[in-house]
Amino acid sequence: MGTAKTPVLWTTGAPGAGKSTTAWGLYTRIVASGGNVAYVDIDQLGLIGPPPGGGEAAHTIKAANLLRVLEILRHRGTAQVVVSGVVDPENGVESPFEGRDFDLTLVRLTCERDELRSRFLGRGSPAEALPDLFAVADAYDRTGFGEEMDTTGQRPEETVEALFRRCVVADGPVRRPAPVEPAPGLVTVVTGPTAVGKSTAAWRVLRDFWQQETPVAYVDLAQLGFAHPGPDPALEAANLAALWRGYRDAGARRLLVVAREFRPEHRRVFEEVTVVHLDADAATLAERVRLRADGDSALLAGDELRGAPPGVRDRVAARAATEAERMRASRGDRVVLDTSGQEPAETAAALLAAVRQ
Repeated sequence: MGTAKTPVLWTTGAPGAGKSTTAWGLYTRIVASGGNVAYVDIDQLGLIGPPPGGGEAAHTIKAANLLRVLEILRHRGTAQVVVSGVVDPENGVESPFEGRDFDLTLVRLTCERDELRSRFLGRGSPAEALPDLFAVADAYDRTGFGEEMDTTGQRPEETVEALFRRCVVADGPVRRPAPVEPAPGLVTVVTGPTAVGKSTAAWRVLRDFWQQETPVAYVDLAQLGFAHPGPDPALEAANLAALWRGYRDAGARRLLVVAREFRPEHRRVFEEVTVVHLDADAATLAERVRLRADGDSALLAGDELRGAPPGVRDRVAARAATEAERMRASRGDRVVLDTSGQEPAETAAALLAAVRQ
């Protein structure tokens, strides 16, 4: 591996400014161009609770986990990393990068307040959160971290095009991550076919633990694998191990992982793990696909269903039913929960009971 620093382009800004849309657009554009690239949503690197002492502590956890993931991507040979997410409005992010082998470009996306309001409400956010939104925007403007990019009146693709010119598009060999030692802890992995409700149920269980003041961390494994060339289970496993190490350092002793499939590479990250598999019949999966497409879930990077037309919904529902059949036929040490016809609260209650056993 050479001595050149790995370029990291990080889009930040207030909610609704377009940081995630822009970063994901850059990632997919570089993938389409054949580049060796990875995308990281920093908000996925700080899902630990109960909240560890306020905002500054949360930013510290995210920054430490981000550096762990970036080191893995650098070792892999990634030519360009794209990051999205909030930064500490008081301290920025430049300090943790000092002396590291990364060339950081922090871009703070802004727009006029009326347009920010429209974007924020247009994505389904509540109007009562507008004062907090503008407070965050004012804090960013006051501290002035990063390079300001005014996107007022711009279409998302225009913002992507402007930043794409600043990215490195290059291929190159991919190196396997270094092996990791199995880590201790109470680990539950929730698996199941597309749209069965894994994330919804696991998130409710997570919030229940937090309300009981139990220190628990959460990982959506799919959010750790945005890299081209890919998919790469070994990379996902390395990132999973890095996050669990960071969360343990922050006080977590229990981990919830959501994964469509839990592969041998993933299993080797932990000393011991409990797998809970959510199943459902074809009709239930089709209905949950429809709900996902209509926006009845958190919007995450790579979501193929949000706003999808009927033809796409039908194809995804058929694929989900095929996945469910295949997964039923597989063997393994796991707890199986049939969620056919259940409401989300029922599935979450059954999952919580399985986790607590």
